[in-house]
Amino acid sequence: MGDHEMSLEEERLDLALKASNEGILDWDLQTGDIYYSNRLLGFLGYGRFGAPNILEKPEKHVHPEDLARLTRKLNRVLYRGGKLFADEARIRTNSGEWKWFRARALPLRDDDGNLMRLVGSLIDISKRRFAEKALAEERKMIDLILDRVPINVYFKDKNSRFMRANRSTAQRVGAGTIANLIGKRDHDFFEKEHADLSRARELEIMETEVGQEEKLEHEIWGDGHESWSLVTKKVWRGLNGELLGTFGLTHDVTELIETERNLEQIAEKLRVVNQEISEERHLLRLVIDNMPVFVYFKDLDSNFVLVNQRMADLVGAKSPDEAVGKSDSHFFGEKLVRESIRDEREIMATGKPVVRKLEEISWKDDHVSWAVSSKYPWYLPDGTLRGIFGVSSDVTKLIETKQQLENITRILGRQNDALEEQLGLAREIQQAALPSVIPSIAYRKSGRTADFHHRHQPASHLAGDFFEVIPLGQGKAGFFVCDVMGHGVRSALIVSMLRGLLEKQGEALGDQPGAFLEGLNDGLSHLLERTSQLIFATAIYGYVDLERGELKIASAGHPNPIVSRNGVIEILELGSEAQGPGLGMVPEFKFPEMCLPVESLDGIWTFTDGLFEVLGVDGQEFGVARMCEALQSGDQTMDAIDRVVNAAVNFAADKVFEDDLCVLGIDFGHRA
Repeated sequence: MGDHEMSLEEERLDLALKASNEGILDWDLQTGDIYYSNRLLGFLGYGRFGAPNILEKPEKHVHPEDLARLTRKLNRVLYRGGKLFADEARIRTNSGEWKWFRARALPLRDDDGNLMRLVGSLIDISKRRFAEKALAEERKMIDLILDRVPINVYFKDKNSRFMRANRSTAQRVGAGTIANLIGKRDHDFFEKEHADLSRARELEIMETEVGQEEKLEHEIWGDGHESWSLVTKKVWRGLNGELLGTFGLTHDVTELIETERNLEQIAEKLRVVNQEISEERHLLRLVIDNMPVFVYFKDLDSNFVLVNQRMADLVGAKSPDEAVGKSDSHFFGEKLVRESIRDEREIMATGKPVVRKLEEISWKDDHVSWAVSSKYPWYLPDGTLRGIFGVSSDVTKLIETKQQLENITRILGRQNDALEEQLGLAREIQQAALPSVIPSIAYRKSGRTADFHHRHQPASHLAGDFFEVIPLGQGKAGFFVCDVMGHGVRSALIVSMLRGLLEKQGEALGDQPGAFLEGLNDGLSHLLERTSQLIFATAIYGYVDLERGELKIASAGHPNPIVSRNGVIEILELGSEAQGPGLGMVPEFKFPEMCLPVESLDGIWTFTDGLFEVLGVDGQEFGVARMCEALQSGDQTMDAIDRVVNAAVNFAADKVFEDDLCVLGIDFGHRA
């Protein structure tokens, strides 16, 4: 192979590696030489020459915290016959920066088992690692809040089983720990009548989507004792809007109810301490009825690092970001500032929280309000002290906060309605672009005919699967079936791009399946070359020529079609003869094509993976083999595509397709 051809092969390999975002290394253990691909050199920040062998002396290049593990795994392959080296570690780049890499390598040995080469790849996973660290910290903050708020918080599934709860909920119902509570229902803790009423209310909330706000409930427990609570319950939906169950907020007010019941008996005593009790009851009543919770995190210098929207409203900030970096002295009076700094320094020094402290809040304008506050030490996931975090309940801003939340809910509702309307319109436009009537083709001299049949069924608003039939003259037509990776708006945009490219291909390359796919591949690769995400599409294109009596076909990573020959149904194995990579993955790829005589065919069916990847009750796929069985032995009075689709639906555990469905079939025949 000449230098030019070698350069071209290296360029193609480099493009393929860029598509997979991996770099290649090849360590010759006999000579000590190591080869790095351009992609890997780019990861490490080196040019073509001068890059060190990071595997030969890992102690010079691997982070100390990762060195022992990586060395152990590497030595297992180098010296103990291991079959695969795989690890994730931080490696120092040429600039001195530490980056996370995922490394995989296979040993190549001679006939005597001697290790000759170690060949593998590296991929930069720094973004993923940093994201995982940030997510862990965020989850830690959420768990800290849930376990410290002075209310019971819980989530239940559609069967009213506890799926998540804070510690106070588990302790209140007698489960002891959160782990003992998960999976149980109210019937495991409460008297049956009360548990039945609670279940009926949750079913009503899920059906009507109308929750309850701070409803006073009388609870009867399994051991017969009674309690009272203020309960808020609402619909729990996932990120995609699917109904998951209900969530609730409960505050035990048994002591208050019992106090009110016995009010007449202790009236004389209450009059003695009337002012104190009235004030405490007023604060407690407002907290129970409205549950205003303000959350804030402070750094080691008692400056705000994070506040929620309610806390921002309380201190008069326009947004949570406006409060970040400021301290209590920007909002409150001198007395509160002194007490807060004293408490927070003691918490950080001893690690002991201040729980439910009744505070007199002095403001800059000299007015006074009251709050019940709990403050705790704030630790990062690695145990480092970051500062303190607090949960406070304030009465003054309760009404304004509730009104603001209601306004936000209405705005989000209107935005959601608008989005649904736009997605519906986009779906109508997309469906309108599909062929509604597909004409049959025939060649009069030979009497040959080709009748097209199809089924297209999107799984959501916007589909990533589509098909086209392109008339190319008497007795001639091209057919195209495509499956774009993923769902939703992104897939729909790729579908639109491909439709535009299809129109350009048109009549010029319609009789050349390989060149047709090559044009689509180059066009899509050019459109996607600036995006950092991996996006591709699988496709199959065929050309039917009844005059010549042949069918030519080429595939871009698409499932093999099914054919019928003399009544026998079988999978048409394209193999390397007519198979190439998915569209958009390898630019300038030359797609091969296969030619079949029409005389040997009764029919051919092309389809997307949404049909055969349907899962049954046992978790197994429907599979292409079952498709062939449905075509071979099904009800012959029914259209072939209907037989296959009905068989897949009956096989599916939920009796529905969870992915886009697209099937295009051709029946070959003769007419006088």
